[in-house]
Amino acid sequence: MAIEQLQEASAWVGVRLHICDAGWGGCRGASCLEHAKTLIVELLEIPDIPYAHKLFNQNPHPTVFLYNKLIKAYLSHNQPHQCLSLYSQMLLKGCPPNELTFNFLFPSCASFHSLLHGKVIHTHFIKSGFDFDVFALTALVGMYAKLGVLTLALQVFDEMTVRGIPAWNSLIAGYSRSGDMEGASKLFKLMPSRSVISWTTMISGYSQNGMYTKALEIFLKMEKEKDVRPNEVTIASVLPACANLGALEVGERIQSYARDNGLMKNLYVSNSLLEMYARCGKIDVARHVFDEIGKRRNLCSWNSMIMGLAVHGRSNEALQLYDQMLVTIVLTIGSLS
Repeated sequence: MAIEQLQEASAWVGVRLHICDAGWGGCRGASCLEHAKTLIVELLEIPDIPYAHKLFNQNPHPTVFLYNKLIKAYLSHNQPHQCLSLYSQMLLKGCPPNELTFNFLFPSCASFHSLLHGKVIHTHFIKSGFDFDVFALTALVGMYAKLGVLTLALQVFDEMTVRGIPAWNSLIAGYSRSGDMEGASKLFKLMPSRSVISWTTMISGYSQNGMYTKALEIFLKMEKEKDVRPNEVTIASVLPACANLGALEVGERIQSYARDNGLMKNLYVSNSLLEMYARCGKIDVARHVFDEIGKRRNLCSWNSMIMGLAVHGRSNEALQLYDQMLVTIVLTIGSLS
């Protein structure tokens, strides 16, 4: 259904719901209820979450399916408080959650940075009898890992009878964020198989913890793997290591790979490449990358280029670019107001 048609349909149903005394009044038949459910799902896909939520609230008996859809939508738009609020409403209305509900709630608690909420929902999860579900358990490992409670993350991980690659990745990422790259490395070596995310997590962890030689070593090992290809996150994670080590030859090879695989459209990749060339003294190449970024430039792009010019004795160009940046910022703010 085209968005225009969907908006017309949603407006029509909205009028019906508004004028009916009984919430979803007149919409008592199975086909009518199914249509309303479908409309909510399609509104979430636009996405028009506020209107979908408005229709949802007028449903006297919302199903776990609709709760899950709405919770998932709020999670994907970084509104974890809404996810937890919906879960509370769900319990108050006597609508029991299913295992999929917890797949969305555990990441919500992590985004909300609330260990208390996480532990409460973990308890509900166990009482609900869903602690057999590998996907929900993986989300639980991820929650504790993101909250920095590695003892609990490891406990849940150890109790899992089936551990998929995502569970390993979540735990490794938790150790990396805490700065324990030795622990992350031990887990990485124990993995029965590894995905591009596994390799990238290690590269990013070493890079973010200032262990640039290790980051580059892992990347070079990854390149030898037959079934794993670096993605944009991998490239953006390894280029800072090249920049700090002055590994220009490897960086140039990575640039060729990024161009051949259409990864240069990713701003993080472009910015990382710009910074690498600026740090390695290839200031003209850095300027070419900067110009290539064009209107996609963010503050990181401007700062890297200005600093690169200044450090390499081209202070007049640095000042000119600084003035250009200020003009661009003023024009951008003006267009938004």
